[in-house]
Amino acid sequence: MAAESRKHVGLKIGLSTIALVALGFATLFAFGPSAPSKPVGPEPSPHADLLDLLPDTPTREAVDALKAAAPASFAELDALSTRAIAGGADAQAVSELVLEALFGQFQTQASAVKAANSDQFQTVVADLAEGLRALKASDSTWCNGARMADFLAQNDADLVPTLLAEFPYGSPQYDWAMGWMTTILNAAAQGQATPHRYARPGFRDEAILQQEGLALGSEQWALGLQIASFANSEGTSYAQMKEVIGSMNVCDLGIAVETVSGRLPDDVRGRIWSDLMPEIMAGNTPYVMYRVNDYFFIG
Repeated sequence: MAAESRKHVGLKIGLSTIALVALGFATLFAFGPSAPSKPVGPEPSPHADLLDLLPDTPTREAVDALKAAAPASFAELDALSTRAIAGGADAQAVSELVLEALFGQFQTQASAVKAANSDQFQTVVADLAEGLRALKASDSTWCNGARMADFLAQNDADLVPTLLAEFPYGSPQYDWAMGWMTTILNAAAQGQATPHRYARPGFRDEAILQQEGLALGSEQWALGLQIASFANSEGTSYAQMKEVIGSMNVCDLGIAVETVSGRLPDDVRGRIWSDLMPEIMAGNTPYVMYRVNDYFFIG
């Protein structure tokens, strides 16, 4: 496979796999229609480097995290951005190269994240929930399950540019994306340096997870009904599942995932996310859907 093809495959997994979790764990990647961007920084010069053109703190921290977790990927990004700047690329164009490089790490870092510690798993989920709360507060259409289902039906050629357009340089959503990927890459770097080995989740882990999920459902009965509806549609026709997904508020569901995850004992959370998070990052859709259904919806 050519390098360009590998980049687009990794980018699609990195961006759209979070939307996959919206269908099972109900998380989401996007901040809705692009907010007006802040000034995009200095005009490029032929001798500028990446961080000269993108001097903001979120980008700097994300690039530093990439360098620590994936030196070869950082070197490739540095070379690409240097050539782009020499060719007259502006801050927006170079920021898209950064986004592609970062989210292309989803596949690459999946095995390293598997060995992260429980607190880092929770930080990854909490940072994602922060974005969902911003979506909910703005009454974003991205909270609508039907829009997300249609969005994922796009082909690669349409999906990647559409997703990149949601994160203009200097916007709040761009800063959030940089911060969230910094969190993920820091977890990967820790998993590489001091790996934590987890046993496969057992019946006790599933029972505790189900108990906390039921408790939250009793506190938020509308949410519980949405989850039950999705559970009952699993394994039926795609059209029926899509209809159920269309009735969901994926922002509420994603925030609920963070709440349940935060209530779990550290060891249980570690085993659950060590099982699921790497498979989400690798784009292993059938396994993720099977395990989510197994965790939450068995009697």
